[in-house]
Amino acid sequence: MFEVDNMTKKNNTTSSDISTENIDGLQMLRDMEFVVFDLETTGGNQKSDKIIEIGLVKIKNLEPVEEVSYLIKPEIKIPEFIQRLTGIKQDDVEHSPIIEDVIDEVIEMMGDSILVAHNTSFDIPFFNSVLKRLNKPELTNKSLCTNLMTKYLIPNLLNSNLNYMSKIFNIRHSKAHRALDDAKATAELLLNYLKIFIHKEIQKPNHLYYPRNRYELDRIHYKVENHKPEVIEEKLKKLKTPALVTLKGENGVILYSLPCQQSKEEHNFIVEKLKSSPWKTATIKLFGPYLEALIHFNNLFSKMEPAARGETIRLMWELHLPGVTLPPKGQEHLITSTKSERDFGDFVIAHHLVPEQMIIFPIQSLHMKNQLIFRYPSHKKKLLQYINSKTQRLTNNKLKKPHFHPLLSSFIDHYLEKEKEKDNGLFIFKKKKPISRPDDFLSELDGYLAEHPNSYQYPSEYI
Repeated sequence: MFEVDNMTKKNNTTSSDISTENIDGLQMLRDMEFVVFDLETTGGNQKSDKIIEIGLVKIKNLEPVEEVSYLIKPEIKIPEFIQRLTGIKQDDVEHSPIIEDVIDEVIEMMGDSILVAHNTSFDIPFFNSVLKRLNKPELTNKSLCTNLMTKYLIPNLLNSNLNYMSKIFNIRHSKAHRALDDAKATAELLLNYLKIFIHKEIQKPNHLYYPRNRYELDRIHYKVENHKPEVIEEKLKKLKTPALVTLKGENGVILYSLPCQQSKEEHNFIVEKLKSSPWKTATIKLFGPYLEALIHFNNLFSKMEPAARGETIRLMWELHLPGVTLPPKGQEHLITSTKSERDFGDFVIAHHLVPEQMIIFPIQSLHMKNQLIFRYPSHKKKLLQYINSKTQRLTNNKLKKPHFHPLLSSFIDHYLEKEKEKDNGLFIFKKKKPISRPDDFLSELDGYLAEHPNSYQYPSEYI
């Protein structure tokens, strides 16, 4: 895993902080010039609202080199809620220049640079509306939206606002909704992302604008012609979160797949297969709970050859279910499921990979379509509504049960039962309590999460 440096502690980021592993990508981004900007306005209506503050930060050679801000007299009243949001009072702008007095300076600083904002769909159209009103040419610069980039790079992120992104990347952002502070925080977020693009071997400028399925922070793809097993082994050794490792052969045929909790034995198994099997591509995908990796693994497990399935499930059983008797080799199909014999819970909650996010599944229907990813504690009501809805479907026998290979189904049942006994990071509960005593249930969940905080360090540490 790579770790994004805490740029805030250095006050700014210099190009020397950027890894030189990808020389071509590094030089390509060094040659680019960016101007990060933010507007504070009296509202969102381009026809009637006005700019009250502009903040700009110029980046050259992957370094912030200039910053400037302007308080603007809007010549209309600033609404009370905008004054509360920004802290900008009517008196603060009473003696400030009007937009006509500073617009040329702003345009000059932007120049031909790539324009960056955390929500370009607002800032650029609003700024262009001002230019149009002043009979000036609208902007033709290329633009980047760090909000959109965030959603591409960090899948399943429920909150991408600048405050939250600053928090999880350790960016100083003390004056939210002030133009220069927002621009500086956005600039640091951009530099974080540019460093990630370099680490992930960016090849073309267009990849900055359309990064989907190329640079996600929770996954990485290797091709046999470009990467030796030793390179992948070193990557595996650095992982701190559960992951699913998959080897594919010709035409995408699944050769091996293994959900890992990052033990030496798991790594040895994968490296041996990298050296002995005719793989063409290898993929590592990070997850929060190991259970989530198991659920994704189900789609791949049935596609493996029987010998590979038996070999894989035996390793998983020996590592994660010590003490549970396995049938002899070659008779793994005789493993029995626990579902009809044991009733250890109806739902399971665990930390999602993303900070402050949780994931919940109904145990009888472990499938991505039945999961809920939610923020906690802000989504308490949403969580209870989900549990109530799924409980009704469970009671009426209307919750679709996904197909699991019997070997994997039995493993998951035994695994969940042991996790319930160990109280070791999964919150497993019966459906009755949240329905009949929701306050007690939430209090119990609060206590459980206090004892089991999210320890993944993602996305500051990524693959």
